[in-house]
Amino acid sequence: EFATEQTKNNVKSYLESQGYYSSEVTYEVEFGKRVAKVTYDIKTNNPHIIDEINYNISDIEILNIIDKDLDNSLLKVGDNFSTEIMQNERERLVRLFKKSGYYYFSINNIHYYIDTTQTPLRAKLTLAIRKSFTDEKADFYDYFLRQKIKDVYIYTNYEPSTALDNLKAYQSTFDTVLIDGIHLIYSGDLLIKPDVILQACFILPDEYYDIINIERTQSHYTNLRQFRLINIRMEKPSNTELYNSEKYLDCHIYLTPLVKQSYSLELEGMNTSGNMGASSSVTYNNRNLLRGAENFSVTGALSLQSMLSPTDETKRFLNTFESFGETRLTIPRLVLPFFESYEFSKKHNPSTRFSTSYSYQKRPDYTRSVGIVSFGYIWKGEKNSYLTHFFNPLKFNLVKIYDFNPAFEAEIKNLYIQYAYKDQLFTVISYDMIFNNQKPHRRDNFTYFWLNLETSGNLMNGIYNWTGQTPVEDSYRLMGIEFAQFVKGDIDFRYYIFFSEKRSLVYRGFFGIGFPYGNSTKGLPFIKKYFTGGANDLRAWQVRTLGPGSYTGGAGFNQIADMKLVLNLEYRFPIISFLEGAIFLDAGNIWAVDKKDDREGALFEWDRFYNEIAVGTGVGTRLDFSFFIIRFDFGIPLYDPKYPDDNRWLRSFKDLKIRDFTLNFGIGYPF
Repeated sequence: EFATEQTKNNVKSYLESQGYYSSEVTYEVEFGKRVAKVTYDIKTNNPHIIDEINYNISDIEILNIIDKDLDNSLLKVGDNFSTEIMQNERERLVRLFKKSGYYYFSINNIHYYIDTTQTPLRAKLTLAIRKSFTDEKADFYDYFLRQKIKDVYIYTNYEPSTALDNLKAYQSTFDTVLIDGIHLIYSGDLLIKPDVILQACFILPDEYYDIINIERTQSHYTNLRQFRLINIRMEKPSNTELYNSEKYLDCHIYLTPLVKQSYSLELEGMNTSGNMGASSSVTYNNRNLLRGAENFSVTGALSLQSMLSPTDETKRFLNTFESFGETRLTIPRLVLPFFESYEFSKKHNPSTRFSTSYSYQKRPDYTRSVGIVSFGYIWKGEKNSYLTHFFNPLKFNLVKIYDFNPAFEAEIKNLYIQYAYKDQLFTVISYDMIFNNQKPHRRDNFTYFWLNLETSGNLMNGIYNWTGQTPVEDSYRLMGIEFAQFVKGDIDFRYYIFFSEKRSLVYRGFFGIGFPYGNSTKGLPFIKKYFTGGANDLRAWQVRTLGPGSYTGGAGFNQIADMKLVLNLEYRFPIISFLEGAIFLDAGNIWAVDKKDDREGALFEWDRFYNEIAVGTGVGTRLDFSFFIIRFDFGIPLYDPKYPDDNRWLRSFKDLKIRDFTLNFGIGYPF
């Protein structure tokens, strides 16, 4: 009875918070032998509407800030009189004033006065801002002071535990250096170069307090990956003459460093497009290689996987072996000749990455080695922290393929696709942009957008042309290998709608296309081609078992192409405890765009491609253990373009058998 009555009160309270003050909530209970059925009857009736909004503010500066920001107010005449929106507006105004220098401004300085007596279902709202609502003479002293930063102190290697043991003894070990008006305080050696520390600090002496600068400073120090604790505190000035003045603040930034060198060992399960396996790796990290907050790492890994055999289309247990090594160096600034990056770094939080890697893969169909050398830049948008840019001026790939399985070699001998299994070399220039406005630890609707543009071979082809080199078999060669020339682009858009903590709807669309030209006489390189199916794609098909187009003659090695379109819709909901469910609908396919491709039905044609879009549906379960999610998806094809036109739709579910479903296993959500 208590829970039932409490539910009624909760519903009533929520309706009132949305403006429905005349709502009615009742319930009836029907008792069975061992159960009770409760039916709630909710009548919202008409809501109260905001009829008029007034402001009662004595402080002219505060009033001016409000006037300039009226367009952003959450309170609108004609909207429901919602206490939830009123509270959100109070929080928004507090942040607005803290951005304008008013450090001591709080939510208690904002009050609402409501008059609902003059007109039925109408509310006249007055928003009052006062320094004090308890002092009878508040109007005479009701002026807020803006706070200016007096001094900034940065403790570069602060140890809280040592300070707690004996603060005075610890402080006696401090040395101080004054640079650009900022005090750098350290004990022992100054581990990180001063310019790196100052570059990440946006809180400057003689500037007004701004909460945005506090957040940017916190974010930039976090992105350096040098500190395990970052504590920014505002205090009264240490200058005794200014201690009692509300006009000034001292800023103290306490930075507690991470251990400089570390190593990690990992043993993990793997699921790559439905191919299960296990791997082990060891990584060495140096977080401050040259005292400039450079992050350097070396990784070595071994893995085994069970992969589909190309000749008998069955999986063999742990038939694929891979060894992998990588070195990576990340520098927290732009490394560019003749470019001063200090101001750019303050605005965009950039980094420069250098990496080299080599992998050796022994597969059931062939053996492959892949060497990669690359460097590139990463930076944030100046005014939009949700936007991240990636630019790689150089990415050098060398792929060597050998030790073919004779049966596999015979399968591809007379096919156009055989050229994808030759040695490959390409130098890529690429640009990526990611927009993601997801808020950490909050279940709000958000958008994810990824754009990738890349091209290869243009500079090398120009050099060979300019120097008058002679082509070999219609193409130029480097190290005896035809280097690839192509342009490629990808777009991935996702929109997440949250109805509650664990109930959501996700839309996703992906489109990618690549065009070989010039020096590429054999089509796109293998690792740049598209495939579909599997745990994160069209889940009614196993990986590499769909397409391209209406092509029907392929095993997995043959079902790759130059263009890809995928559309996904997934509804996620809770079942019990850590068990979640999902219902999904997937559509898409891949197509060839190179006219030399001789696979029947593989080429993209405007007058038929829409009839070659595969459609699948299914259900899934997710085991949510907070720190990771185990996923099982069961898909069934609804429309399969590999069959004749009159037999592509699934006609009935009544004859379905277990073998008709495709089971996909994954770690984490599919998108």
